[in-house]
Amino acid sequence: MKLKPFVPLMLPLSDEIVNQISLIRKLIDANKSIVEYQTLLNNSKLEPQYLLRPVMLKEAVQSTKIEGTQVTLDEVMEVEAQSRKVNKDTQEAINYYRALNEGLELLRNLPISSRLFKIMHSTLLGGKVRGANRTPGEFRRIQNFLGPEGCTIETATYIPPEPQLLDQYLSNLDQYINDPTDNYDELIRIAIIHAQFETIHPFLDGNGRIGRILIPLYLYNKEVINYPNFFISDVLERDKHKYYRFLNDTRYKQNWNQWIGFFLDCIHIQAKRNVELIRDINDLYEEDMEKSAKIINSSNILKVMNVMFQRPIFTSKSLAAETGISEPTIRRYLNRLEEEKIIFSDGKIRSKTYYYYSLLDKLR
Repeated sequence: MKLKPFVPLMLPLSDEIVNQISLIRKLIDANKSIVEYQTLLNNSKLEPQYLLRPVMLKEAVQSTKIEGTQVTLDEVMEVEAQSRKVNKDTQEAINYYRALNEGLELLRNLPISSRLFKIMHSTLLGGKVRGANRTPGEFRRIQNFLGPEGCTIETATYIPPEPQLLDQYLSNLDQYINDPTDNYDELIRIAIIHAQFETIHPFLDGNGRIGRILIPLYLYNKEVINYPNFFISDVLERDKHKYYRFLNDTRYKQNWNQWIGFFLDCIHIQAKRNVELIRDINDLYEEDMEKSAKIINSSNILKVMNVMFQRPIFTSKSLAAETGISEPTIRRYLNRLEEEKIIFSDGKIRSKTYYYYSLLDKLR
């Protein structure tokens, strides 16, 4: 049966559609695990901001992977260290990282809104990436559709609302984000907001990535999390077919409880993974800081290690720029650390690239 452009429900959703009581166990588990993660992060031996950058880069990689982009965390970090040439796949991940950072910065002066979406979208599709010709920063003016590769509108699995209706749906979404009138928990609200954004599908390309950026932005803005480094794309990428199916079931079956339950499970799983990651990184930081201080008898080692935890793939030039230590001194430090197998290099005579594998293995 040929589908017609979908007509979404306006927000807020009624209690007949969303049964918060039936989701209470999942909601408690999700909130409890987030609190555990936040508490551990606040008391971490490593300053939370040092973890923010690599975790955000990992999110950029995982979110672009959901869209079929073939890229690894190592490749993106090598591009940033200027030891690898950028290609379309790595540029897509870097654009996602930049859009995420831009959204966080704009939250200082802007509410989460259509205006914010457009600015981030312009950054997301900037340069010569796939989709760069699909009106970056502008809402669509034509009908689009979703489905398997090669499908037509006649065989689509989902046809979003007609373009002339976007303004009213986005205005409703903006109002719900910033002035909700229901009594739902914030985790249930962001599950609804993410699904509604994907259902409206306001852009010709990049809707999934902007919708996933929206999750940590919202949670940070609502002070559910203290630092903007809680992402669930890793879990969603693992179960992406379930993710898409459950989103579609909110549309054609109005099965919102199934979707919200799945979303809360993703939050819970990711928070637990984050707890394990923070513990592992704390242990690594303490262990390798002690080793490195014995190898290099200088207070500079603290600066070096802190930058290595932010940028586990680097060159002597990039490390010197980040630490403010002269490059000849940095080279001496790196030679000693490589001798003791704290770090490893690609072995080039000039312009070596160094890898802090102990951290990379935990982030991958």
